This record gives sequence, structure tokens and C-alpha cells, in this order.
Amino acid sequence: MKNYYEKELLVTATYTDRRCEMGAFHAALLIQDGMTEFFSQYQCDAIRMSQTHGAVWAVARTKIHYDGDIFWMDRVRLKVFPVKISSVAVHLNILVESLDGRPLLRARQELCAIDVADHSLRRIETTPFPKELEPLPPVFTEPYQRIKLKLDEDHLAYRYPVRTMDTDMNGHINNTHYIRLILDACPSSFWDARRITDFDIHYVNEGVEGEELGFYCLEEEDALAVQVKRGETTLVKAFFSLQARTHSS
Repeated sequence: MKNYYEKELLVTATYTDRRCEMGAFHAALLIQDGMTEFFSQYQCDAIRMSQTHGAVWAVARTKIHYDGDIFWMDRVRLKVFPVKISSVAVHLNILVESLDGRPLLRARQELCAIDVADHSLRRIETTPFPKELEPLPPVFTEPYQRIKLKLDEDHLAYRYPVRTMDTDMNGHINNTHYIRLILDACPSSFWDARRITDFDIHYVNEGVEGEELGFYCLEEEDALAVQVKRGETTLVKAFFSLQARTHSS
């Protein structure tokens, strides 16, 4: 059985930011496309799995590392494959490379299956995911960042009421939309002066339409930590490793 998903694509405006680069939010969109298409080839994407087995996939955490720049109209190859399958999680690696094989972005992602009815954790064996699928050697093994944050009102960047278009088929905030909102916690002048080298995001609790979220930031030298909270409940923790941009970058 084929144990990976691969495709070549043109980096269109959908996948680039105001600098015509593939930033963290747009990289997350591409990773989500690759992840869902990977599951779809085994007929266990969230749409079909919710109908046949009453379960959907939930992203627990994602880590992204940039090996190079990805620009509008670049042609790249996307590859998604499992590196570990446990009783309660599927661990993926995602590789974006140039057509001549030069790595541009590497990522790892941990996904769990949750029950549609009560949102409880489901064992992978209760889903249609193929148990016999052979994991491949990883291309990205950098450990997830350990993120301990207890930020208060002194660190508040802004508040945001969750809206309809922030949510997905499960009625929760889509994992990629958190990243867009997190990036909005800093002005364009901040991002124009810095480039992201690594990005970690951990999804702790779910958010739904109508709730008001607070985005709290802690800026350090060459780093940014962000905590997303609903009241005192943490929903998401994120950490960016940053590098100063030169005038030519």
C-alpha cells in the first residue's frame, strides 16, 4: 500500500502573504491541504470518517521549520507521510521542496481522532485509517517546543470575537485560523523586520463561534510567544523563532 501522498503545485496568491512569500499562515494552509489529501486517499478524511465511524481528525500540535524561501509563482513538490502510528495518534512529516529536490520547508504534525458526539479521544483502531501502513523515515525530528505560558493583562495584544468564517465542519475554530489571528497580534512593521525560522503551535482546548478570545504576547530577543485564552482557559500556545530581515530579504 502506498504510504505517502505527493503532488507538485504552483504557489499561487492563495498561499502567499503581503510580501508575496509563503508565511506561517499560508504554510499552514498548504500543510492542511496535504494532510487532508493524505487521509482522503485512504477514504478516512474527516468528512467520510465522520459519516462512517463518527470520528474526525484533530490537530494536537504542529511544528514548522523553514529551510529556504518560498515565493509566489514558485513550483514546488509537497510530500506528506506517516513517521509513527500509535494507539491514539498519527504522526506525520510534511516536506515542501523545489522540483530539483532542495528542501524549502519541513514540518511535523500530531493528529488524534476524536468522537463526533462527545469529543472524547478515540483509538486509531476504531477508525478506518489503515493499520498496516508502514511509517517512513522522518525528514524532520526537531522536538516540539515546550511552551509554558501564564501571560496576564499586561501582555494583552487584542481581543477577538469568534465569527462564523473562523469555524470548520466541527463547529470549532479551524486550526489554521488560529495562526492567522496569532499573526495579527503584531503589526505589519513587526513582521516586516523579522522572518520566521521555526514555528510551534499547540492546541489545548476548543473555541467556538460567539466566544471572545484574548491574544497575549511575550516578545523576547529573536522570539515571540503567544497565548490564546478564553477567560482564564488556555486554548492555544504558540512560539516563533525569529531572525532579523536584511534590506534585501
